[in-house]
Amino acid sequence: MAKLLIASRNPGKIRELKAVVSRYVDEVVTLDDLGVSEEPVEDGETFEENSLIKANFYWQRAHIPTLADDSGLEIDALQGQPGVHSRVWHGQRLTDEELRNEILKLLQGIPEQERTARLRTVVTLRINQDMNFQSELAHPGIIRDSRLPIDPGYPYRSIFWLPELKKFYCELTPEEHEKINHRRKAVEKLLPYIQQYV
Repeated sequence: MAKLLIASRNPGKIRELKAVVSRYVDEVVTLDDLGVSEEPVEDGETFEENSLIKANFYWQRAHIPTLADDSGLEIDALQGQPGVHSRVWHGQRLTDEELRNEILKLLQGIPEQERTARLRTVVTLRINQDMNFQSELAHPGIIRDSRLPIDPGYPYRSIFWLPELKKFYCELTPEEHEKINHRRKAVEKLLPYIQQYV
């Protein structure tokens, strides 16, 4: 039976990835399903490195094909920050609200046209000891002040403005979200390898 591990504890991310891959494998399992409680040290300097660290770490514990991603927000006015530190800011793991507030504080006084940003993800599919594949995708937007409700686990969606839709990311309908979902599109690029090797 072909199994695939989604190496995440984020319920929203697990739902997203399951929706893409479930029709191509017999069984999709999570870290909780396997009783894996350990976590890797994500000390990479890029999304690519951290995504690979996670895929390798969990493959070594599960020994089944493993899908892991590293995602975050890159803001041009902050020289690409928070980037790989999108969940841990200044060495501290902050709440969703604290992360959003920190971004808005740092951007105070910066005009909107200079608040360009992108949500970026890199997904790694570790097949076995010797084989892995990566894909990446980013979606551009602008950071705007907002106090909209936060999607748990996604603090930046409430301040990420999509000019083409004239909406914040958190306001998207399910259909709109499917159309622009950068993580989903990155995983879809890996589907040929999932179909061939899993």
